[in-house]
This record gives sequence, C-alpha cells and structure tokens, in this order.
Amino acid sequence: MLKFVVLSMSFVLLSATAAVGILPDIRDGLGITQTQSELLITVPSIATLMFAMLCDIFIGKIGMKKTVISGLLLTGLGGVMPLFNNTSYIYLLVSRFMFGAGKGLIFTPSVSYINILFDEKERATLIGYRSAVEMLGQSLLTFIMGALVVFNWSFSFIINGIFFLIAALVAWRIPEVDANTNREGNAEERNDAKLPLIIFPLALFAGLVALSSSMIATRFPAMAIEIMGEGYNASIWVGLKPLLGIVAATFFGRLSAIIGKKVLFIGTLFLITSQMMIGFSNGNFVILVIGFLSSAFVLGWIIPVIISTMSKITTGKQQRLAAALILICANVGVFIMPFVVQGLELLAGSTELTAPYPIAAGIVFMILIVVIISSNSPTFRAKVGLKNG
Repeated sequence: MLKFVVLSMSFVLLSATAAVGILPDIRDGLGITQTQSELLITVPSIATLMFAMLCDIFIGKIGMKKTVISGLLLTGLGGVMPLFNNTSYIYLLVSRFMFGAGKGLIFTPSVSYINILFDEKERATLIGYRSAVEMLGQSLLTFIMGALVVFNWSFSFIINGIFFLIAALVAWRIPEVDANTNREGNAEERNDAKLPLIIFPLALFAGLVALSSSMIATRFPAMAIEIMGEGYNASIWVGLKPLLGIVAATFFGRLSAIIGKKVLFIGTLFLITSQMMIGFSNGNFVILVIGFLSSAFVLGWIIPVIISTMSKITTGKQQRLAAALILICANVGVFIMPFVVQGLELLAGSTELTAPYPIAAGIVFMILIVVIISSNSPTFRAKVGLKNG
C-alpha cells in the first residue's frame, strides 16, 4: 500500500497536458486564437517553475508530507475551478496557474520519498513505475476529459477532483520522514556541496525533451482536425500515447540493467523519428498518428534515465535541488514552446502546422551526436563527476 500511495503522487505530474485534446473546444468556446489556447498548457509551467524553487523552503517550514498535501489540494482546486466559470479566459489562466503551482510542490518530494522509503534495489524499478504512473494519469484524464467534453468543455475539468482523494491517501498513509536521510538511514553528506556538474546538462536535456514532447502533444489535435475535418475528436489518440509510455516506463528498470545509458540514446531516436514522421506526414493521417504515438517512448525512457542518474549521485537537500533544477528546465521548455515553434516556422518559411518538425528533428539529432561523443569521453566524464564504464 505504501508503494501505491508514493507512486500516486506522480499521477498529477503530467496531467496539465490532459486538456490538450479539448483545446479546440476551449478555443472555439472562448473565441480565442490557437496560440492563446496553447498558453493554457504552458502557463501551468510558469507556476510549476516558481513553486519548484520554493518547494525546499516549504519542506523546511512545514515538512515534506504537508508540502505534498498542500500541493495536491492546490492542484485539485485549480483543476476544478473551470467548472464555475466558462466565459473568462483570464479566469481560466488563473486556474491553470494554480494547477501548475501545486505540481511544483509535488515533483521533488515524489522523487525524495522513493529514495528515503525504499532500498537501492527497488529504486530504479520504482522510478520507472513512477514515470508509468505519470503517463497513466495523463492517459486516463485525457480519455475522461475527452468523453466529458460532449456535455461542455468546462464540465471536463470535474475529473481533477481526484487530486483531493490522493491528498487524503497521502495524509492517511505516508509517514513523517526526515527529508535529509535515505533508506539506509544515512544523513545527507553533501548538504552544502555544489551540485555535480553532470546535473546541469541533464537538466538542459530534460528541458529539450519537455519542449519537444509539448510541441508534439499540443499541436496534434489541430493537425488531426486539419486532416479529418471539423468535429473530429483526437482525444482517443492523445490518451493512447501515454498508455504506450506506461509500457515503456514499466520495462525501464529491466532495460536499463541490460543496456544502461543506451536507453537514453534509443529514446532520443524515437523522438527524432516522431518529429520526422509528423513533419512529412503531408496530410496522411496514419503517418501522423504513428509519428505521434512514437513519441510515447520519449517520456517512458529518457526522463527515467535522467531521474535515475540524478538519484544515484545526489542525496538529501542536494537531491531536492537537483530535482528542482530538472523540473525548472523541463517547465521552461514547455513554457517557451509556442515561441520556439514560431521561430521554427520562420526558419521553415511556412505557417503549416507540420512545418517546424523536420527542423526540430535535425536540431535534436545534432544534440544527440554531441551527447554520445561527450558521454564516451573519459575526460568529459571525469570533469562532470561520472564514473567511467
């Protein structure tokens, strides 16, 4: 039961994108532009970023358990607010900001609890399961919101009330812990030390992955409607993608034990393939969907590698700071996504929805080459504090 409740905290972490499938309905209902509707997905990232930086202060003042409960309650409140007003865009932005703020208070504790409550053998598996639960939350909420939109787009947000239930589970089952120890009872030894240098490129890569994933997820419904016609509901595909990600994340621990860091490279190749297929789908719905679903392996494999590496080389407060940095970079990536897309459209010389993706794939490919060369360089590994081998 303890594992279930610890993992349930992660149910909320990707749920901001669950509204992607109903963005066309919100856009039409409020009479806003495509860019304004996309901001409803990216604005929570600003709040998540801000509150992730404040999370350690909250933990120091009220403890880790109360911080998580506060985050879940804030997410639940922001999540259900659209039920009570479906005419104001500003009101909706405020509710989305609150939703993201709660997430910012949950991310780092969701990692720390795994490190504190479970032994080393269980951690890699649980980190994979944690990512699976993130995507399960995204998938279920996407399906349900897509189903409820037939009544009214604002009624879809009623499902966010589930976060109040998770808050109750955390209050009931999670023990009070010393945030500065691990499962073995060792007090943090690197409380005042600088973060290992490897954390910074890991965080930047997390930002790139989040930006790319958001770019794919946010535009897919509009691309599907462009091909299939007005009234087409893309929520079934948006909800199916996280289910594939769950499969990928569930096998992360086993795959990581077999091929190690190569999981990161394979996941990035899936991202590049996804971007290329979307970019060259050329009105072919099957290719578009396959490209979209291929991106499921990105979050299922790349993010667990980043979190697992971070967990192995940091402890206590240092680990929370590292997790916060990774979360901040990821949310900056999501927030700047609409502006990056506009820049890529300028480079492509086209405003077609698929125009930015081939250029994005080329950029990611070049970064992957740099990562492969660097990770195999003994000099680089020594400099950033990684063991060779």
